[in-house]
Amino acid sequence: MAGARASSEIRLVNGSAGDPALFIDYPGRDDAILFDAGENGGLDARRLGDLGAVFITHHHVDHFIGLDRIVRANLDRDKTLHVFGPTGTIRKVYDRIKSYEYPFFPFQKLTLEVRDVESTLIRSASLECSRGFPEPEPVESPREGCVLFRNAGLRVEFAFGDHTVPCLAFALVEEAGYQPNPDKLAAGPLRPGSWVGQALARLRAGEPMDSPMTISGGRFDLGTLAETYFERTPDVRVAYVTDTAWSDEARPGLRKLAHRAWRLYCDSFYSRREIKQAEKHRHMTASQAAELAREAKVESLVLMHFAARYAGRYESLVEEARAAFPGTSAELP
Repeated sequence: MAGARASSEIRLVNGSAGDPALFIDYPGRDDAILFDAGENGGLDARRLGDLGAVFITHHHVDHFIGLDRIVRANLDRDKTLHVFGPTGTIRKVYDRIKSYEYPFFPFQKLTLEVRDVESTLIRSASLECSRGFPEPEPVESPREGCVLFRNAGLRVEFAFGDHTVPCLAFALVEEAGYQPNPDKLAAGPLRPGSWVGQALARLRAGEPMDSPMTISGGRFDLGTLAETYFERTPDVRVAYVTDTAWSDEARPGLRKLAHRAWRLYCDSFYSRREIKQAEKHRHMTASQAAELAREAKVESLVLMHFAARYAGRYESLVEEARAAFPGTSAELP
């Protein structure tokens, strides 16, 4: 794991002091992932339209207000957008969508596959633009394990948080094997496109390296593409934990979720001096974020979701966490 890094573009959309939102994108693949749907004005319509899945931790306004922009950016597309969240997500997403009027043109074929994640089951519903977004008819199925989503060499896992409302934490895992190398893709003569996902699928399927591919009118063998644009990596984990108390109930699941993560993005709403406030409002302190990072043996910790009361002295929260976990940083304004 040492030295391994994610092969994706990762953006903490609003930095450490704004609404938590983590955007993870892969060059040439229309399957970007977004953790939380709060303020997302830092992502243009093209990036939002590249989303394949959105994972909502909970329904407080600073984690949910950006859903409208996500739907708008994808409304004219013929695609399925997966949305996961805690109990009540199906109803809340549907209510937001139905608060608007739509012309319902034939080319608008967006389907939102929305899932409520609960303790023993998954509740699923399809919200289809082509049918005028009729009332959803949720279907329940047993929940097995912690994996919510898989797609082309990656998976997303979850754990339950302990907040004032139902809340989830997430981790994206780039699974061992071939992954696109963003630096190689940027430097190579071929522009990233749909061929990246096609080549990745064939490499992961173990096709012969002399298998041909036609790209932009040219013929390339799979081995040349693998050497020029891809790399083999171990499992690389990126964990996202926000709006949860560091409680006995949440601690085991959060440690497992973040275990040996390459990077942990973690709630640090309060200083340890305000531990009573943290416990009351079910948030973590900077010291507790560092404790999670240390116990989970992560490689690096990025603090986020600083309370506005610390404006002008955010660095004190970083220093507090760094005293217990040296690999701590933050994206400060």
